[in-house]
Amino acid sequence: MMRLVIHTIIWLSINYKVHGSAGTLVISFIGMQSQEVKIKPNVNVVLKSDAEQLDEVMVVAYGTAKKSSFTGAAASVDGAKALKDIPVTSFEQALAGTTPGLTINSNSGQPGAALEIRVRGTGSMNATNEPLYVVDGVPVVSGDVAISAVSGDSKSFNIMSSINPSDIENITVLKDAAAASLYGSRAANGVILITTKKGKAGKTRINFKANWGFSDWAMKNRENVNGTQRRELTYEGAYNEAVLYGIPDADGNYTPATEEQAKAYAQAAADTYAPDYNENWESALFRKHGSSQNYEFSAQGGDERNSFFASLAYKKDQGKANNSKMDGFIGRINATHRSADNKWQMGANISLAKQKSSVVSEGTAYANPFFLLNHVITPNIRIYDEEGNYDMSNPIIQAYFPSSHPIEDLQKDKNESNVFRSLNNLWASYEILDGLTLKENVSYDYVSNRSLTYWPLDSNNGSQMGGIGANYILNQNNIYSSTTLNYIKTFNQKHNLDVLVGWDVDDRRIEYVLATQGGYPHNKLPESVNAATPMEGAAYYKQDHLLSLLSRVNYDYDNKYYISGNFRRDGSSRLGANNRWANFWSVSAAWRMTQEEFLHDLTWLNDLKIRASYGINGTLPNSYYSHLSLYGYGYNYQDKPGSAPTSVPNPDLSWEKNKNLNIGFDARLFDRLNITFDYYTRRTSDLLQDVPTSMAVGFQTMLKNVGEMKNQGVEVDINVDVFKHSQVRWNTGLALSHNSNKVTKLYGGKDIIDGTSIIREGESYYSWWSREWAGVDPQTGEEQWVLNTVNEDGSINRELTKDPTQAQRVIIGKPDPKLTGGWRNSVSWKGLELSMLFNFSLGGKVFDTWRTSLTDTDGYQVWYNMSTEQLDRWQKPGDVTDVPRRINNYKWGNYGSSRFMKDLNYLRLKSLSLSYSLPQKWINKAQLNNVRVFISGSNLLTWTSYKYADPEMPVNGIPTMGLPNLKTVTFGIELGI
Repeated sequence: MMRLVIHTIIWLSINYKVHGSAGTLVISFIGMQSQEVKIKPNVNVVLKSDAEQLDEVMVVAYGTAKKSSFTGAAASVDGAKALKDIPVTSFEQALAGTTPGLTINSNSGQPGAALEIRVRGTGSMNATNEPLYVVDGVPVVSGDVAISAVSGDSKSFNIMSSINPSDIENITVLKDAAAASLYGSRAANGVILITTKKGKAGKTRINFKANWGFSDWAMKNRENVNGTQRRELTYEGAYNEAVLYGIPDADGNYTPATEEQAKAYAQAAADTYAPDYNENWESALFRKHGSSQNYEFSAQGGDERNSFFASLAYKKDQGKANNSKMDGFIGRINATHRSADNKWQMGANISLAKQKSSVVSEGTAYANPFFLLNHVITPNIRIYDEEGNYDMSNPIIQAYFPSSHPIEDLQKDKNESNVFRSLNNLWASYEILDGLTLKENVSYDYVSNRSLTYWPLDSNNGSQMGGIGANYILNQNNIYSSTTLNYIKTFNQKHNLDVLVGWDVDDRRIEYVLATQGGYPHNKLPESVNAATPMEGAAYYKQDHLLSLLSRVNYDYDNKYYISGNFRRDGSSRLGANNRWANFWSVSAAWRMTQEEFLHDLTWLNDLKIRASYGINGTLPNSYYSHLSLYGYGYNYQDKPGSAPTSVPNPDLSWEKNKNLNIGFDARLFDRLNITFDYYTRRTSDLLQDVPTSMAVGFQTMLKNVGEMKNQGVEVDINVDVFKHSQVRWNTGLALSHNSNKVTKLYGGKDIIDGTSIIREGESYYSWWSREWAGVDPQTGEEQWVLNTVNEDGSINRELTKDPTQAQRVIIGKPDPKLTGGWRNSVSWKGLELSMLFNFSLGGKVFDTWRTSLTDTDGYQVWYNMSTEQLDRWQKPGDVTDVPRRINNYKWGNYGSSRFMKDLNYLRLKSLSLSYSLPQKWINKAQLNNVRVFISGSNLLTWTSYKYADPEMPVNGIPTMGLPNLKTVTFGIELGI
């Protein structure tokens, strides 16, 4: 009797077939490699995974690849898992913590606001640090497309919100040169590939989804004292001022005061600056809750030759600020056709989006309600008088809001963006010979933004000019064509070859039209035709062209040894005549060790692949014409038109080049544990920097390629199928990243100092330049600083001083965290599904410079708000505290130092979704395919070491006065027919 024992690397219930003659057996199983063995009484068989059948197929540059054969560093995100039900206006918001090496930072919590995206750190000083976005194989317009006629306006609009997250099938992040170098001059900061949903053969399926939700601050920000506390602090500060310095006269000269005079002076200050009120200005300046609603309709179907996917969505979000909102429609049609002989394929991907965004000003604008709440408006100021009218009697209100009360004023100003996007892509492919395919892609990406800024004549901003309006129109036209010839062939069942050659043409044109005007008869019609006084008008455009030749060769032997080479040659109109063309390339290799005989006995090791890559990709200058000698017009003389030079020519202006080294491995163990590890170095050379030039040419600086920078890091991604063969299924994963940044070369080795920021050779790009704070003298309550001056022998003087003007500025720190990442979980049981994602950051720093000048001046600013940390101020000898004695008109109160550089560690429940699908037997009678109800949320819980600002702050580590992030909870239902 023969006994057959089959060992599998993947545990499962096996149904196998046995073929063969009297002497041999051929044993096969779907997803496993077939094995031929001799017939014996006892047969032990180890079946190995079949890469051809089980391997995940991932989207890569100019095509797809099996994960087992891919030699670069890339991460794939399943849209159905990462984006499902998550309430976000743009898909990037849901990616924080999903992928090692990818960081998402926010400057504002207003709906549709732009984000800061980084892949493996910051690599440029004067060019973009944002990744390239490619949608269905087409590079597209991305980033912030907001425009404003107001200098320093904080308005932003993320154009990627024009893509409905529910339409996304897959997202791939290309991180190293081997993965991204086929995009050449635009790939230095990584590439994000987005694949939208396609139709599937079968019965047409219709889906409807709707959800409604509400939002609030993700965490308490800029918490300030209440009116009673502020009155106490104001009295104490004035009393200390009188006792220490005396009572000031109108010229600021002090006269010594008695105890009674000091108390009287303090009481008068408290009555003037902090009347005995406790108003809740937050409830007056902001909505109690923001809100959101979303309605989506989609249909898909087809047969083996024709398929389609169509969707239409309406989204509306209202932020916490009364005038902060965004709404619009997003539609998409994807269609494909295959000829009867399978030689021809063609398709179209067409999407339209029409969205309107209304925002409040941010930063230090008095039209920013968040700035007002935390700086200007104190709880001691009444909102209404005794008769129920807005109270205009307070000196602060009179000084900053002469024409209209702040609550009333915030409803009057308009700051809007009306954005229309049409992204159209037509493609066709033809199999010329077996394995040889020609493909053509032609796309047109059109973005139009009609921006309006309007300050009515009875508003505080517009009262001086009888109302002011500014209409600014931006039109972006991007025409892209890609032609590729791809040859894929297997020889002798072991030699696998994939060769790609092609060329790209990318033409971009941006058009601007501006008109500003004043003198409106009333507030109802902000159109420029209704104004009496034209103020400014302009129309202009800029354009650039990119021509590229590209090639790729992938070869593997017997699914064991892989080698790949990419080459791209780009020519750009943005560069000087001497460096208009450049070459970008990469080489990479991998060894799939588990395909070797000597590892076949390791039943616990399912797959192990080690890989390495090196290559060069680049970054283009932001400016289209920095290399040219330009003349500008409008420099008129005695009413005669005139012109003047506006730039210095640089025929040698070139790309910034990134030299990337990546070493890593991918492993699967026990058929449930996946580990991906990468070590990388990213060296940027030819950094664009403004360098001094001879004043004889009429300019102080010109743009040159002179600097160098280095990013170095480690990434680990761990994924575990904890339960996979039971009714309860649980998958959990951990994404971990560490990146260190260093500037290695600057022009002449000279520091670049801008306020509290410094760029210095050997230091992080985002380094802070200020005085070193030494705490509070427990005997006197005075602040202390470290001198950090240089002694005659060259050593550093570390003595303390109580005069900050004597302390030397030094590099006090940097924001770079030691570890960033995310923890993801997916649990299902019958019809229940739970998914959640935590993102975190450890070892970083925050430098809250706003507290130095706004809320924590220790009395320097008497009128304005105070943080709750001021309650811990020094009051008597022996007090040990980090908050000095409070003195009104304190002269050192606005001197910057490391006092407000704090540790930043946080953990945030970034997204959570819980859904339940009704049993099929319940809904069949209603002829429905699916009925699902769900509740989801984003930014639901936050634990942070620094409570005064949202932890997902700008990448430079300095918080802004932008509106904070929101936490959102939504409830929804989905019906499928």
